[in-house]
Amino acid sequence: MMEVGHLCRYARRFREAQQIFQGVGALLPARDIADLGLAAVACDELKFEEAERLCRRVLHSDSRNVAAYAQLAEVQIGCNDIGSAKNTLKAARDLRPVEPLVSLVSSLQRLVDLLQKLQHAETPKLVAR
Repeated sequence: MMEVGHLCRYARRFREAQQIFQGVGALLPARDIADLGLAAVACDELKFEEAERLCRRVLHSDSRNVAAYAQLAEVQIGCNDIGSAKNTLKAARDLRPVEPLVSLVSSLQRLVDLLQKLQHAETPKLVAR
């Protein structure tokens, strides 16, 4: 079911994806995986506050959930909160994730590093005269 939900996301059929993830959440005793799917849909729809709330709910129930940290970092990147994203990714790396999550965390870390360099390059330099 989760795969179908993600396929709907990729097809930009967000309402259907959301319904699938909500259904999965209703079937499972722990809704963490469904909440991460819903957070991904919210992020795709640029509903960053909702996506962050869902990620934090997952982290509240499982503080070692690397996928939740990665999704939260994506939300923070979308909000241009690069410093928070960097801290979130550090927390994820400290958990010593395994593949495929280690690759995702590493890729997001490289993106954050690049975004920080771009922000630094765009900052006007004061010229001493």
